[in-house]
Amino acid sequence: MSYLLKKYILLSISFISLNALAQQDGFLDNFVEIKTDGHHFYIYKYAIRASEFNEFVKFWDELSAQNLSDEEANLPALVTKEDAERYLEHISDAYLTHFRLPTETEWELAAKGTATPKRAKEIRCIDCTKPNGNGLYGMLGNVWEWTSTPEPEGDERYFIIKGGDFQEPPKSLSPKSRFAVSKDMEDMNISFRPVANAQDFETTLHINKANAIVKALLPNEDITIYEHDMQVDEFYMGYGDTPPESFPITVDEDTHQIIFCCLQNFEYEQEDAMEIERITYTGLPFDFDPSQLSLAKELKQLVRQLMENQNH
Repeated sequence: MSYLLKKYILLSISFISLNALAQQDGFLDNFVEIKTDGHHFYIYKYAIRASEFNEFVKFWDELSAQNLSDEEANLPALVTKEDAERYLEHISDAYLTHFRLPTETEWELAAKGTATPKRAKEIRCIDCTKPNGNGLYGMLGNVWEWTSTPEPEGDERYFIIKGGDFQEPPKSLSPKSRFAVSKDMEDMNISFRPVANAQDFETTLHINKANAIVKALLPNEDITIYEHDMQVDEFYMGYGDTPPESFPITVDEDTHQIIFCCLQNFEYEQEDAMEIERITYTGLPFDFDPSQLSLAKELKQLVRQLMENQNH
């Protein structure tokens, strides 16, 4: 009889460190849920600030990064559509969810009810104006913002920008105000803000919460929860379609152990000319503080929900 321990291969780009999770929490706190007129998405409260975009530039090409004053750092980043999308790809990888530009319709829904601002002499910081009814800042009269809507439809050279910049007459500004520009436009005041589909964003929140509980329960262990699998020490456990009843997490209230399951253990034996395969499952137990039993139970429910979402 021989034994083969099957490891699941991680499909996401890399292990999320505690520091990255902390950054993720702060970043995600600045999103607002919009659910109206058949649309459901999350949008960032602010235009991306120059300092945030500058950190991205440092990551890709340190020589192109700027030395920003404190005042400049808090202004909106002024970028081409291509650069905005490169930034969104970067944060999508970092936070393991899909961020994109809003459509024109989504932008208008988010901007609905924004008061007409007083005319300014120059670009203001990202949070220098009062938020609108949805809690979003600077939607009108500071900088234009990119959308993913082409104009005309099907033409991938020109895209709709929204919001108007500080140079526009206030009476011309409304959530419906629009202008079409080349995606390569560089000499206009155009910024952007990330959007995520509701299901993607809420899954990320779900995973974040699960990982925060793991670190509270087992601070010295190398364990991370992902959307489709979990890393426990050096092993990866996928959320299978037909797992045993104990999968993927059980909590033993008597011994105060949380058991992460399941590594598949394949057993082979010969029976006449036939080779028979049997599968058993191995769980990895970890002790937790008895006072944190409620957290352990909550983690169990969170991870099982991820499994159910996948199998649906």
